[in-house]
Amino acid sequence: MQLQKLTFPIKDISEHQLIFFDFDDPRFIPFRNENKANNRNLCVESSDFQSVLEFDDFGDLQERSIPKFSRKYFVNEKGIIEYVDPFCNDCYSRKVVKWNHTTRFWISDGFQGNVKIQRYKCKSCGKLFQTEFEGQFERGCNFSEQLKEKAILTKELNWSSHEDISSYYKIFNGIDISPETVRKSILVIEGNEIQYDVPKVSGYFGYDCQWVKINKEWKYRHVLFDLVQEIPIAEIYTDEDNNNIVYEFIDNNTERRDRIGIVTDLKHGYDKIMRKLKFKRHQYCIFHFKLSINKLIREHLRDLRIEQTQIIKNTYKNPSQKFIEDEIEKLVKDEKREIRYALEILYYLFKEKTFSKALSYVKLIKSNLVIFPEFLRKHLEDNFMPIYKSFLYHLEFPHKGKLDRTNNQTEGYFRSTMPKGQKRKYRSLEGIINQNYHKGNGWIKNKRKKKNVTQLF
Repeated sequence: MQLQKLTFPIKDISEHQLIFFDFDDPRFIPFRNENKANNRNLCVESSDFQSVLEFDDFGDLQERSIPKFSRKYFVNEKGIIEYVDPFCNDCYSRKVVKWNHTTRFWISDGFQGNVKIQRYKCKSCGKLFQTEFEGQFERGCNFSEQLKEKAILTKELNWSSHEDISSYYKIFNGIDISPETVRKSILVIEGNEIQYDVPKVSGYFGYDCQWVKINKEWKYRHVLFDLVQEIPIAEIYTDEDNNNIVYEFIDNNTERRDRIGIVTDLKHGYDKIMRKLKFKRHQYCIFHFKLSINKLIREHLRDLRIEQTQIIKNTYKNPSQKFIEDEIEKLVKDEKREIRYALEILYYLFKEKTFSKALSYVKLIKSNLVIFPEFLRKHLEDNFMPIYKSFLYHLEFPHKGKLDRTNNQTEGYFRSTMPKGQKRKYRSLEGIINQNYHKGNGWIKNKRKKKNVTQLF
């Protein structure tokens, strides 16, 4: 009869007795001790194979560091896995007796099958408990921690779908695992916050907020990003977006001594939050500033068209639509020319290479504001000139090359880990948080492999 060698599905097995067999086969033959002088190799026959387990297959105990209170196990003469030294998990009494057993179907790397687990009853407190395998098999789960870790690492590596990971197990391990089992195996984050393992931060951060929709309900994804290491620090998912949430999120995930600089968009109240948090520099995103200017221009041109249309209709009797469009286009064309000239003057500021030159150029802009279109001049006087330095801190000597001029790094992290097409596909908050947690860890690992990223850990 052919011998089949199996990989035992748990660690820390004592050499009291080592036996394993097809527990589903009701016709198994009682054990035959092949060598009474050496009880390390035991055999058992079943209906379809005979299996041999050698203690050496489980690793050298001398190389294994077992914690002081780690559990050790052995397989008894009835094929039931039990503790070498059982004690009550509730009151820690050693006055326990065996109390029947339970059967579990285990899937591990190289093994699939039913195993028998010893149950106990404590004579001191009366509680029932059973043999547990901490760090190897989660209670009530038939999927080994080792295989769970492989699913997580695969998810981090290339952000594979649950279906793809299920196929990988079939191809590389010969194990049939459903996509739903894979999904459950990667659920490691509870609650609504993620804190990544970043031993040391650079002190230069990016903050941004992204909306996501889960089962027709809006949620907000807040991210704190390390600009120098180019990795996420923390994320939180909330039902609303307000300044109190932003303050608490950044405060909880940064130390006072590390708050050197931070980049945000132009949302009202951010400057007050960063001053309260004692950041040395708060850089406004130049890209978002340009977006706000473009939005202002579109609104101005829209209002101009509406206004001039009414003027033409009041001036001319029954003017044709083509006549109205031609007249408006002439006015808009002239207005666009003036706007374009003003923006060339304004945006040249962001091409300066040093902080001192940029400050000097701001004086030039101030002296030329009189030639700017009135709507643009008023906007700059009210919303730009009082805080213009906040758009230039990235040029200061201590922060140059560390504090970004835009929030593009954080935005890029958003686009990579949660593309626009995926914002609405998730059915639960738990799912989206765990998905992004593994994507974030994969992002961190990839960045740390790059030699051009400063290593602070």
